Amino acid sequence: MNTTWTIKIERMEIHLPVGIYADELEPQPLWVSLTASATASASPRSIDQCFDYEPLCHWLTHVWPRTPHTPLLETRINQLLGLVFGLDERVENVWAGLYKHRMSRQAVAVGIERCTTRVEFEAQQCTAGAAMTRPVANPVNHEREPYAAITP
Repeated sequence: MNTTWTIKIERMEIHLPVGIYADELEPQPLWVSLTASATASASPRSIDQCFDYEPLCHWLTHVWPRTPHTPLLETRINQLLGLVFGLDERVENVWAGLYKHRMSRQAVAVGIERCTTRVEFEAQQCTAGAAMTRPVANPVNHEREPYAAITP
């Protein structure tokens, strides 16, 4: 018998090179939160029968931070969704959020979130092409002042 299992990560601190401003070319601290649901054995007897979170946590903390700079958090969210759906074919839906710590003195963190199903995400990938979730090699240089940057 199978049941729905959920992996939940709340505010895991990671460091990613992401953002449109010059001071965001280097990795900056972000929080990642994620909820992913999959159907797996209701009474697993081995890790192979489980919805295993360890590969996801390893990728978030050791692999993803070494990828090239990407201007948009939206691209990073799509990369994360692609990874989660790719880790286990049983994953049915994913909600993910990325939050910058240094965006505003008025908020603890500011970021974006997205929720999607496997079917919706695969349709998006087919429409947009696989290039959408690949890291961007050359960062964009914006000359304008950051809207919500913290200044001394």
